[in-house]
Amino acid sequence: MTYITRETALNAVERMKCFHDDVVNTYARYGMDLLSNLGRRNIVMSQVQETFFAQELGKMYSDVKEDGRTGQPDIVIGEIGKELECKLTSRHRGGAISFSTDYGTLSQKGKLDYLYVVCDKEFKKFCVIHFENLTVEHFRHVSPGSRGKVAMKKYLTLPNANILVGEAVSMNQRNIKKIKEALSICSPTTKKFANLKKRLVYWEQAPEKYNIIFESV
Repeated sequence: MTYITRETALNAVERMKCFHDDVVNTYARYGMDLLSNLGRRNIVMSQVQETFFAQELGKMYSDVKEDGRTGQPDIVIGEIGKELECKLTSRHRGGAISFSTDYGTLSQKGKLDYLYVVCDKEFKKFCVIHFENLTVEHFRHVSPGSRGKVAMKKYLTLPNANILVGEAVSMNQRNIKKIKEALSICSPTTKKFANLKKRLVYWEQAPEKYNIIFESV
């Protein structure tokens, strides 16, 4: 069982929302729009995630500390001997969601736990996912220009993840179900049937793909 509960995640995210609203209003008073650059907004909110989750975890465990400096764990839970890396991300313009990490840190540590908070532009809908004991094998190789950042292989990690807020729905299983339903009412002698069978084989053999579903908080 995960050491982070849904209640802990919801409490932390609700506090993050309040902070976010205050910061957006502060930017607006000075003629700036924080939401015009989500990458910058997420950087602003990263420390907030670490602080509020550490405070909520501190209600359950003793000796909880948050740091976040380069080379230091974002959150340390002394009572259970856990280090937790916190990540805040949003959809890219194309709709994809990338779960990334610093390859150097992960390779040095050997394995790490991660807490990803995925948010929409308005910071009102979320998916919170907790991964335990991830290694470099769970991430792709470093590519030129990536500045040491590597993307997670979601097909390896999401099946065993602790999804605290929102959902991660398998596109493979959803499509396989739809195709089988279509096959059941389609004549085996038609071209449509043959095409459906090809699609079925593709989705049965393809690495698992997921659709991240947000939840209003």
